[in-house]
Amino acid sequence: MARINNQSYLLGLEIAPKRTIHDNTRPTELRKSLQQTQQQLIRRLGTNLTISLRYIYDPNQSPKLKTYLLINQPHNTQTEENSQQILSLLTKGKLSEFFTLTPQPNLSICQNLDWVQIIGEILKHEELIEPQNYYLPHLFEANPTNDMSAVCDVIHRLDSKLILEITLQTHDNPNQKSWVNAINQMLAQLEKINASGTKDNLLSVTLALYQKYQQSYPSSDLFQYSIKALAENWGDASVVLSTLIEHATKEIPHGKQPRIVKVNKSNPAFSESLEATKKVEISTAIEWEGWQKDIDQMLIKNAIEPQKKGIKKLSNSSGNLPDKPSFSAPNAPLLTGDINSEPNQNLPKPYDAVLGGSALAKLSSTPPPSRIVDLKPLHRLASAQEITGFFRIAVSQEITIESMTEKILPVANAEDLFTYYKSLLEQDYETYRDCYIVGVNDEGNPVISSWGETPHRLVAGVPGAGKTNFLNWVIFQFLYGNPTGKIYIADFAGVDFNFLAKHFPDNVEIITTVEECQKLVEKIHTEEYQRRIKLLKEAEVQNIQQLREEGVEIQRTLWIIDEAADIALAPSKLKETIQTRLIEYARKGRKCGLHVIYCTQKPSTTIITPQVLESCEEKVVFRVSLAASEAIIETSQAAKISKEARGRAVLMLVGGDDNNYVNTPYIQVPVGKKVLVEDTLWRYLATKS
Repeated sequence: MARINNQSYLLGLEIAPKRTIHDNTRPTELRKSLQQTQQQLIRRLGTNLTISLRYIYDPNQSPKLKTYLLINQPHNTQTEENSQQILSLLTKGKLSEFFTLTPQPNLSICQNLDWVQIIGEILKHEELIEPQNYYLPHLFEANPTNDMSAVCDVIHRLDSKLILEITLQTHDNPNQKSWVNAINQMLAQLEKINASGTKDNLLSVTLALYQKYQQSYPSSDLFQYSIKALAENWGDASVVLSTLIEHATKEIPHGKQPRIVKVNKSNPAFSESLEATKKVEISTAIEWEGWQKDIDQMLIKNAIEPQKKGIKKLSNSSGNLPDKPSFSAPNAPLLTGDINSEPNQNLPKPYDAVLGGSALAKLSSTPPPSRIVDLKPLHRLASAQEITGFFRIAVSQEITIESMTEKILPVANAEDLFTYYKSLLEQDYETYRDCYIVGVNDEGNPVISSWGETPHRLVAGVPGAGKTNFLNWVIFQFLYGNPTGKIYIADFAGVDFNFLAKHFPDNVEIITTVEECQKLVEKIHTEEYQRRIKLLKEAEVQNIQQLREEGVEIQRTLWIIDEAADIALAPSKLKETIQTRLIEYARKGRKCGLHVIYCTQKPSTTIITPQVLESCEEKVVFRVSLAASEAIIETSQAAKISKEARGRAVLMLVGGDDNNYVNTPYIQVPVGKKVLVEDTLWRYLATKS
């Protein structure tokens, strides 16, 4: 527990999902249990605390995204016993079944914020509707099933630092509940308008809203909240907060999406909000710019009035209301807003709390008149139920839906995977150039493949499923094991592999049209295939490995075709020439170290000939349609992969017993001047070349 100022103490824990969860319940029940555990966390941590969930993203670190839970406890309530109770609840309670929570002695990552240029904050949608002067801070309509996967997916695509912060502070000070009276007086005035027959389309919405406030807020555990993104640019903050709103809230009739307020460094609220983030406190400096200062001091009874009709005016020039309301509601509000009406002696008097239980309060038969500004705190308050859609610890791993035993799947990180397992690629000279890591299985163990044993591959998947990223991962490992090896790429999209031609021109050659592909096929046939066959004959050996043992320094060559459908659509003569060579390489490429990776979004017999398909003994199939899945791997496994599970694929080996899932890692590539080679895994190739 670290002291961060004279009044408060800070407890910080890093949160990491456990690799596997063994449970005999059905997947839906397990998800429900995880959701309920997170909902209960807010309530069980107790009062007088500030709780902050932080998603901290740095594209230059590994892993790029880390999650922290910070707890700020006031000095006057901080004891060793309380601290241990909080730690035990978090590290040994129900939450620990799903996550590993590790106490952090140093939280500089949460407090070194000099890089922040912009702050965006989510606030309840609030509006002042004129001329009625209705003030509406709309309730959050939480989506309790939000798992933050979509938000984390967006964050992982950013190129700059960002912190997403969801902070809650328990609100239980009766001396600050002037809004209780204000709610009741607002509701009384709205009831008057309703009874007067005034036609107003917004009246019923406003009335229902304040009835919800009156029914729930005075008796609920409430929190002040702060939901904000601290970023280097507004674009990143905006897209993350918009995605959070989309998935943390539900769409309802007559509802309003929360607002996003933007604050630059020049705004005084920026510094105050940034300081609150460092201290794990709530700052209310950022507010809705549409708040009307000219009416905030108006009495509710004056600001919210029925329309005046002829001589039946419901208010005079002084703004006072008539002695008695013109109706009697069957379910009267807690307190009437008419300060001259007879009090209902059976109603509770929350205004006693506002006046601190003073003698004046006991003698007074009516609450003090409330102003519009007394309702303003509502936009910064939320019940535990409202906020639960936002306060979510991400479950970034997919939960399998086929098995009765559900697992939180590991997310493979290319940097970590290469660091931990690159020794598998370097066991000895014979295997050094022959292996690569496909990814990790659902138990977190590496899945290894061999170019020597399986020369050709089919890679399939719909756009966005992870196909191109996987190719980059394979290319990286191929060049690491074959520093002078050649890679030929038919990239008909023309954009996915340009960085390779720029940074590794001696190794990589790229063509982008089908016409160029025909020339490339003949070049590979002459310079690679025929040359290698000749070397095998001269050395009187049968394969590249035996050729190496004879002292010939030769490395493998890789030919990648992305996308195969473009070849299928080529003129028949051109198509026939390319496919003839493909079949030849597919049949004889193993022995001479020439390997083909055939990629397509929609694999079918019209795109891939049976001979080529049969020669691809390893198939890596990302999410595809049901028909495609059954055609390639003869099961529906690939069609069942979730959209959110990017990088997850089915690995099929010809002659293997079963098809297994594999989680392929995300590998960052250089991007212009934003992401340099030395900041990525590709730096290992730069130093080897």
